[in-house]
Order: sequence, then C-alpha cells, then structure tokens
Amino acid sequence: MRLFLNPPLRRDCVLAFDLDGTLYDNPNYIRAQEESQVVQLAQFLGLSFSGAAARIRDIRQARAARNLPAASLGDIFRKLGVSDNMIVQWRRDNIHPRDWLSEDPRLQSILTILSTHHELALITNNPKSVATESLRALGILACFTNIIALDDTFKSKPHPAPYRAFLDVARRPPEDCIVIGDRYSVDIEPALGLGMQGILIETPSEVYLLPEILE
Repeated sequence: MRLFLNPPLRRDCVLAFDLDGTLYDNPNYIRAQEESQVVQLAQFLGLSFSGAAARIRDIRQARAARNLPAASLGDIFRKLGVSDNMIVQWRRDNIHPRDWLSEDPRLQSILTILSTHHELALITNNPKSVATESLRALGILACFTNIIALDDTFKSKPHPAPYRAFLDVARRPPEDCIVIGDRYSVDIEPALGLGMQGILIETPSEVYLLPEILE
C-alpha cells in the first residue's frame, strides 16, 4: 500500500473507490470481462478472436515502446473504430457480475464503518448497470452515494473526465477527496493531477485496513 495523503485529513472526506481489483479479487472474472469484449471486437472487425487480440496487443506494445501510459480497453476500441455507444452496450450485454461475485461480509462491515464518517463513491470504466449489479452482488450497494461510470462521461480512466464528473457530484474541494485503487497510472495519478489525494492498494484485502489508516 502507498499513501498519497496530506495530513491532517478531514474526518468527513469523500472516498472514491475503483471497482475491479480493488473491491474484490477475482482474476478469472477480470480476464473474462476483457475476453467477452474481444469477442465483440472480433465480430465488429471481421477477425478471429486471436486476430482481434493481436490488434489490441499491437496497440499496447506500440504505446509502451513510445513510453506512453497504458491505454484503457475502451480507448483501444475507440482507436479501432468502435463507437462509445457500442462500447457501453457490449459491456451491458456481456458482463454479468452475479455469475462471478458473491457477498463479502467482511467487506460489508468495513465499508459500513467507513460510511459512518465518509461519503463513499465509485469510479469505474464499466457502465452504471454493471457497476450497480457488481456492488449489489458484493452486498455493498447501500454504502455508496454516487457511481461515476462509463456511460456518464464516455471516457475511460485514466482520462480526467470521470474524475471531474466525480468532483461535480461530490461538491467538495479536491483536497477533501481520496481516490482508492489498485493501479497507479489508471486510478491514482489522474486524481493527484486534479488535486485529490490517493491510496494505492496492492490487493483488495488492504481495503480492510482503511478505517485504521483514515482514523
């Protein structure tokens, strides 16, 4: 865990969580999400699954060779000609959280404790319907006040638009907002660039430490 905090912290700051890899640990589900979208891309481009996957890999490798930040899958799809509405619809139609996620009593307890002192929000690259169903499957939907999703801005993290949308609904100065995620370049760095604070976790189990850290 790495803390990008400026103490003393406000007791009532807003906590904005990433979803996949932050609030749950299920690598097979995360991989299945991407694979389901590669299937859709292959059909769109008239390629095999491996051909579509190769297109994605080539774009990622080209960015890495130029020392550019990693692009989101949504941004790669846009580069390949897929519209924003199609990206959202493909995810709505093919990602089914309840097939992969179940209630997490310990996470429920921790987020309930946090929500007594802090407003909780979610910032995700999935559509709102997928995000809502994910939180419901984990048993934590009631803990969250706001969800900023792909179909709110049609921009994917690390683009700053989702973070600006979060600040608009939070109605708090950036320094009173803490973003929590598992990827520095995607979740934390864009938030720091807008004046927010951040907590980078290595595994979802580190979320259990947040009440003690924030106290």
